[in-house]
Amino acid sequence: MSFITIEQAEAILGADFADDGDKARLVLLANTWMKKNAGQSFDPVPYDLQVAACEIIKGIQAKAIYNGQSQALKKEKVKADGVESEEEYQDGSVTISSYEQIALDLIASIEVDQPKTPYGIYLTRV
Repeated sequence: MSFITIEQAEAILGADFADDGDKARLVLLANTWMKKNAGQSFDPVPYDLQVAACEIIKGIQAKAIYNGQSQALKKEKVKADGVESEEEYQDGSVTISSYEQIALDLIASIEVDQPKTPYGIYLTRV
């Protein structure tokens, strides 16, 4: 399932959003990110999810997404002239780019037609 096609990306971002040779790769990576994070397929794909995929394309182009991950800082302590600074990050935490934040919020804004229990499990009648 694709969340966005090259034609849809061109309609949202403009026909010149990337070189013709790069468009297929960018759309493939955006669809991969969306499949991992949207968690379900939609038919038809809501416009907001197409916009979210375009945010991922912009993030990839800005080298903010799929640009490798730096190791998460566990603890850092700096002392100088009586001033002390200490940082400690949660294990496994990673920085999320603004593009990813926008895309995740757009994904979260999509209403699902299925009833949900308090446990987040979708119920389906047979």
